[in-house]
Amino acid sequence: MLPVKKVYIDTKYKTKDSISNSNFKYELPQTMFMPENTVFYVDDVAIPHSWTTVESFNDKLYFRVIGQAINPTDHIISLDQKLYNGQTLATELAAKINALGYTSTVTYNASKQQISVSITAYSFKFLTDDELQSDTIAWQGTAYDKNNLQSANDLIKNSYSTSTTHNNAAPFVTYIDLQPIRNIYISSPNIGNFNTIGPRGQSSIIKKVPITANFNEMIFDQVMATNDFLDCSRQTLRTLEFRLIDVNGNEVPLHGSNWSMSLIFDQMNKNS
Repeated sequence: MLPVKKVYIDTKYKTKDSISNSNFKYELPQTMFMPENTVFYVDDVAIPHSWTTVESFNDKLYFRVIGQAINPTDHIISLDQKLYNGQTLATELAAKINALGYTSTVTYNASKQQISVSITAYSFKFLTDDELQSDTIAWQGTAYDKNNLQSANDLIKNSYSTSTTHNNAAPFVTYIDLQPIRNIYISSPNIGNFNTIGPRGQSSIIKKVPITANFNEMIFDQVMATNDFLDCSRQTLRTLEFRLIDVNGNEVPLHGSNWSMSLIFDQMNKNS
């Protein structure tokens, strides 16, 4: 016999030592042993879309200016963490570059979802993540953490291995992607028998939730297929741990908003 059929989880009732609503623990009222051939489904997921275009994990651009000097000048541009559209992102980028002492022209083409960037009298480039994580670029600016770039390159689709130098005659023109999170991955280190493989090779993901709602709306996800279950046979459950992460492993910032889900347990026919 199953000790429980369904568990309703809401972050409003997470444990007091939980880190956040994206990294939390949930205490069951009693210890539960799951017998042989027990499986579970993650259902009734309700997550508020409460993160913005730019958050702490994607607020930096690494900007190299090339003038007459032997060495280039490197800057870290920190974008304000907020919600953007194409025009406001172009305005923000121009203001940040101008604040460094350069004269920039940044325009937005709504019909192509593109921005164009140039600066007067200088050549420049936006360094890629690959370059920043290598030891070949001879960085001249403020030190940064290669293992935690907090890079906004995904927003401006600067995803090539090597960056390209631009100037007034050949401005930086790029499609912009204002959806930094396409899917939320619910992971748990202590429920399930680790028989999934995530985008980065993780084995602890128990559910992928596509982002189907705009900012300030609710994302709903339910079980869509009868074989969308995971095995939890012979597991002893009491304190459950969960994280909400994006494709890069960043915790999804919910800014204090609560979310909920259900765990449905069932016993499979061992002969099927």
